[in-house]
Amino acid sequence: RLAGIADVKRSREEETVFAAQDRILKVMGILGIDTDKRRGSRLEIEDTSIEDSLEFASEVIGAVEAQVLELESRLLMAKSDVARSLTLLGINPSLIRTTDFTYTTAGVIPSRNDNELNWSLREVTNGAFTLNLIRLEEGVSAAVLTVPVDLRDVVDRILSALEFEPFAIPSDYDGSAEQISAEAREKMDEIQSDVDMIRAEKEHIAREWGGRILAAWEILEIEKKRVDVKSYIVYTDKAIKIWGWIPEGREEELEEVLKRRAGSAVEVSFDRPAFADYEAPTYIKNPKVMESTEEVVKAYGVPSKHDLDPTKIMWLTFPLVFGLIFADVGQGFLILLIGLAARRAKKSEQDWGQILGYLQTGAEGLIMMGIFAMIGGFLFGSFFGAETVIEPLWPVFAHTDEFGNANEFRSAHLLKLSIEIGALHIMLGIALNLYNRLKHRNLKKAIAAASYLWLYYGFINLLFGVSYTDVNAWFSATGSVNLWVPIAGIGSGVGNNGVYPAISMTPQVFSILIFIVPIVLMALSSFLSGIDGVVEFLEYGLSMISHTVSYARIFALNTVHVILSGVFFQLLPALVQIPMPPLELLGVVIIPEQVWYNGHLVAPYLPLLGAIIGTIIVGILEGLLGFINALRLHFVEWFSKFYHAGGVAFNPYVARRRHTVKPTSQVLSSQVPTV
Repeated sequence: RLAGIADVKRSREEETVFAAQDRILKVMGILGIDTDKRRGSRLEIEDTSIEDSLEFASEVIGAVEAQVLELESRLLMAKSDVARSLTLLGINPSLIRTTDFTYTTAGVIPSRNDNELNWSLREVTNGAFTLNLIRLEEGVSAAVLTVPVDLRDVVDRILSALEFEPFAIPSDYDGSAEQISAEAREKMDEIQSDVDMIRAEKEHIAREWGGRILAAWEILEIEKKRVDVKSYIVYTDKAIKIWGWIPEGREEELEEVLKRRAGSAVEVSFDRPAFADYEAPTYIKNPKVMESTEEVVKAYGVPSKHDLDPTKIMWLTFPLVFGLIFADVGQGFLILLIGLAARRAKKSEQDWGQILGYLQTGAEGLIMMGIFAMIGGFLFGSFFGAETVIEPLWPVFAHTDEFGNANEFRSAHLLKLSIEIGALHIMLGIALNLYNRLKHRNLKKAIAAASYLWLYYGFINLLFGVSYTDVNAWFSATGSVNLWVPIAGIGSGVGNNGVYPAISMTPQVFSILIFIVPIVLMALSSFLSGIDGVVEFLEYGLSMISHTVSYARIFALNTVHVILSGVFFQLLPALVQIPMPPLELLGVVIIPEQVWYNGHLVAPYLPLLGAIIGTIIVGILEGLLGFINALRLHFVEWFSKFYHAGGVAFNPYVARRRHTVKPTSQVLSSQVPTV
């Protein structure tokens, strides 16, 4: 007999799980309890069976539900009384009625439903309505609306669905809206103490029962997962069958667990499906310290089955690029401190709110960004924007020469460094693409990727090993070519600079080898791969130069950072100058005995006022710009070389315990694996 997907009916206990979960969620919503925030220590809960889970949940519900619902009802009544101040709506109570042609009503509605009410009325009335909404406190809006009388029934149904509560205006409320409003204000003062008492009672219940309420929610959530998984099982008269995905390399572990639980009756088989037949989910596993970088990658898209996960590499390259843009020891140290504070707050489950909560989410990333910004600051000699404190560890980036004159080549060196960093970054992306094509045995596209890497390196070599100002020199039949050595030639110019080794080959021959040959190979392999290959070939050609030049933004933003920081030192009086004592570590001079300033040798110092104002204004602005541009260089210039995303994240059948633990003396026998 053939197996089929059965319509699995829930048992009475399983139905009770879903009903109890709804009741728990309602209580949590009223008390403002967040499932992501732990309250106290985790509770040991016996939940081996569904009956155990329901018993605990029933005890919690029975203890708090009735009281919580009563408090909420009293609070809503108080809000309704307060909301009856119709002065804000600018109408007369006598107009809230039904006439031969119109139906007018007024009341309160949850503010979250304001837009949906407007949209719904527009749809059912074709725009034949008037609506006035005024936001009150506590997430409630006062509303008055008028529609054609023949649409009253359908409008009432919409209002009911959107939790609209009409004003109950007694018949003896005569007079103007102002008179009724005055009476409402008097009543508001009378009930304020009652409102405060209700809120205090809710806070007390949340404080005393929050941990147990969260524990009840969690064990019911685990039971729901167990019930929901039944829909993935195929039943026959004598057996059940289920398919699923597991991370590669854990086959033996799964088989061992199943046979230990089900005995020899279980049969397990594993297949590696062809890419063309199945859209396999992507299992992403990175160290916890890279969690924030992984989230940035996922913001672009989950890696597909054809992709490499760039998280581990980006964990280093992203803060490196940011550190070159935002190169400052002092301001980088502040970012490091913020990251450490955010990480500590995240571990202790403190709530920094919706906006500052992003700092907690990206705490590890902030730490790395702060460290690399400090490294960049040491290399370039910047401390809170001041050039009068530390000696650049990379001498070519000194702000002045040995005679105190401005270093006129500093900008050129920084621009070259930016382009070289970009070239290395892009070549890394191309190399990852080549590795990925070889891994999936796509020979045609692998040839195209290898040819592109060959072409791109040759292009960069001509740029720095021959000339970046005269393209004609690339095709000269005389002379020689020097091989570009990354980073080593910063400060030494291009071509025959004493750093790049010369090869016995004319630029003309070299250009033919690095241009003509790889372009022909790329064209042939790309066109043989169909339309996708043609598009890829065109993209390679068009983006080679533009993406490289795009990394000049590192130079531009770093220069802007230096200039803007210097503006505050020039405009603001140096009310307080903090002297900086000489500092030397491991034979390396960090703070010299004297620095050049305006053509004079002075003792190192930090103008305090300029540093503070500059850090507040420039630090925040440039820090945000640095982050955005570092992100853009990765998402656009780098990811386009090898990363396509579009995958589906692996979502395992697992119960994640945050508020409960199984009793320590209990043998693990739950049907749901826990982590």
